[in-house]
Amino acid sequence: MDAYLKVKDFSFSYPKRDEKSGYTIRLDSLRMEPGSVLAVTGVSGCGKSTLLECLALLRDNSSFGKYFIDDKDVLSEKAEARRLIRSALMGYMPQSGGLIPYLSIKENLKFQIDISGISKKKLNLKTDDTDSLLRNSLALFEDFGLSDVLDLYPYELSIGQRQRAVFFKSICHNPKILFIDEPTSSLDPQNGDKLISVMLEVCSKYSMCVLMVTHDLALVRKHSLSVLDYESDDSQSGIFVYRESL
Repeated sequence: MDAYLKVKDFSFSYPKRDEKSGYTIRLDSLRMEPGSVLAVTGVSGCGKSTLLECLALLRDNSSFGKYFIDDKDVLSEKAEARRLIRSALMGYMPQSGGLIPYLSIKENLKFQIDISGISKKKLNLKTDDTDSLLRNSLALFEDFGLSDVLDLYPYELSIGQRQRAVFFKSICHNPKILFIDEPTSSLDPQNGDKLISVMLEVCSKYSMCVLMVTHDLALVRKHSLSVLDYESDDSQSGIFVYRESL
């Protein structure tokens, strides 16, 4: 199977505040096939979330030698086209937030689906029927016992309900690549395991490429996830290296 996501020679340098500060993170190569899942691991503060943001095209000051999505050369596109690619083809689940507070959960889903649909049209990509996407999302909420929260606002949900709602919002527009940042950081181990299990089940069903930052190595091992593991080169740089397992 051909890789859907291909990255080579990535680097990002944090700004220098003085002569001794400044730090660079690197990733030499990354290839991901549809349905593959990678956990991004490493010590706190090593740049895991920054790596995720760069790969999700959320930072403008990162450097790539190559970046292809489904054989589309992302680096050849202008800033506006990259924004549309992000909206149309990617899903992003932040460590906190992720829901528009003044919209109900159902309205959050519809908003995400509508915005992605507009981006796909501007890119001349095949568009999904928005009503079908919304029905599929509502069915997921039903399958996982969350149908009673659809008319509620984010502040009315428990932390566990909110985390699952954010996850379902991040995939409601049927993205091809999903970026997840520390999804279990505010959950107890039992609920964290439940959330990861739901994520892996749903992402496998829809053949999404998944990159997930996590500090929970026990869950990585339990679910036998491959990893991008951080290694420190020296005091000024570090690199993320692919491993089959921890």
